[in-house]
Amino acid sequence: MTSAAILFGLLFLLLALCVPIGYAIGLSCCGLALLTGACDLSAIPAKMITGNDSFIFLAVPMFTFAGYLMEAGSISERLINWVNKVFGRVPGSMGAVAIITCAIFAALTGSGAATTAAVGAIMYPLMRRAEYSEETASGIIASGGVLGPVIPPSVPMIIYGSAMGVSISDMFLGGVIPGLLIAASFLIFNTWYAIKHKLPRNMTKYTVVDILKATWHSLGVLLLPVIILGGIYSGLFTPTEAAAVAIVYSSALMIAYKRFSIQRYFQAMKRTAATTGVILLIVAISNAFAFLLTKERIPAKLTETVVPLLGNAYVYLAVVIIIFLIAGALMDTAPALLILAPILVPIGVEFGLSELHLGVLMCIIMICGLITPPFGLNLFTISSTAGVSFEQATRGALPMIICCIIVCILCAYIPELITFLPAAVGG
Repeated sequence: MTSAAILFGLLFLLLALCVPIGYAIGLSCCGLALLTGACDLSAIPAKMITGNDSFIFLAVPMFTFAGYLMEAGSISERLINWVNKVFGRVPGSMGAVAIITCAIFAALTGSGAATTAAVGAIMYPLMRRAEYSEETASGIIASGGVLGPVIPPSVPMIIYGSAMGVSISDMFLGGVIPGLLIAASFLIFNTWYAIKHKLPRNMTKYTVVDILKATWHSLGVLLLPVIILGGIYSGLFTPTEAAAVAIVYSSALMIAYKRFSIQRYFQAMKRTAATTGVILLIVAISNAFAFLLTKERIPAKLTETVVPLLGNAYVYLAVVIIIFLIAGALMDTAPALLILAPILVPIGVEFGLSELHLGVLMCIIMICGLITPPFGLNLFTISSTAGVSFEQATRGALPMIICCIIVCILCAYIPELITFLPAAVGG
């Protein structure tokens, strides 16, 4: 266990010194190689190169690019109009519209921040006019954005599946029911809030013709998740090819909706490069990290030590939830998954749990970090978009954080919530 102490000691020391996570992982790998001779230093860059040499990782920048194109194309306006026509008369209608729009937009982009920004810019003023408080309006929208990395397509699931050798298609399917449960829990809270605070109800009556017109107006947007997910599960194309189709389709929608411009397109490309450059650098360095973990048999040694201490799968799952809730609040999703999954998953497998169940569960727990201080990305996004303070957004998101944790616990101890759809489709 000396190797583990050196590797993780260096990693946590560098993180405590505020070294960026990617560099911290790389330097800790180099430190272990130099101090113990675990491998030649040249093996580390070699493993970094092979770490990104995977066809499936092309899906990460392409799905990200498609999401930014959706945001640039003002797709959210059409979604909000359609959702408002269909669900606009329920109690707390504006909050319900925001949550449902976030769920659909999440299925289009897979990005929590993009969902929060695109929906928040339109829905926050409408929610304030509907007498929602600043805290609750910003908290609901920021929380709706967490559905992006859960409802497929999901970049964290692509990263986990690629790193751990789990089917990306199964990961996507495994996230559907938890994503819907999280959305449903948000809707329940929103309804309770609206009734308790006696928010005014939208009494506008929409005819079937109005709804059909809104559906036709938004049909291009609504068809995208059907095309992408339908194509994947029908075997028509792989997740990576689906990401390419998403780019072509998003570009076509921008042209059809007269939102296309060279400036918007290049701006989306620039944002994609900035976002995925960081992610894929961490993926590359984490492959060297995983190589050293395996070479030094650290996961196997930890499994031999920890399994007798934990005793059973129920205790193990509780520990996983706590660890990932803390990690989600302090770290980005990608590095946390790439560092913790190779260590914790083998222990879970020893208890008879599946890698698919654990992978989707870990991704779901990590998304709580998007709305958890001190580094909740969605909280910062809605603060900037809506002009509220970070503290106000945090207070508003607190009930939804509790909802997310409850769903995480349900998914941990009722694995069928994750494994049912993959088994049904695969069977």
